[in-house]
Amino acid sequence: LINDEKEDESCLRQYRKRCMQDMRERLSFGPKYGILFELRNGEEFLEAVEKERKTTTVIVHIFEDGIKGCEALNTSLTCLAAEYSTVKFCKIKASDTGAGDRFSTDVLPTLLVYRGGELVSNFISVTEQFN
Repeated sequence: LINDEKEDESCLRQYRKRCMQDMRERLSFGPKYGILFELRNGEEFLEAVEKERKTTTVIVHIFEDGIKGCEALNTSLTCLAAEYSTVKFCKIKASDTGAGDRFSTDVLPTLLVYRGGELVSNFISVTEQFN
């Protein structure tokens, strides 16, 4: 009986382990990104937002070189992208968006959050809000 109990316990542990693996696989559906993508122009920006699955969250950092906080935010987003691989993190220079006049230096850095191609939220002058 003692040996049977040990075998039962071992089988039960293996079964639990398989169930946990199955659950993780089911919950982690969809593409994995894991990096901060650099977008080179407005067309790539639109593709990054509009050509993703409806369930994928896309976060776009609009920045410019020499603006306070932009470099630090890029570093932070690189770390977040590695940790939250199902979220697509992107960055683009304001001057490369094709709408650079909308993004003056006093509104940068700006974060735009999209889901299903729709703007869900925007954070303007992030460094002022989060110091």
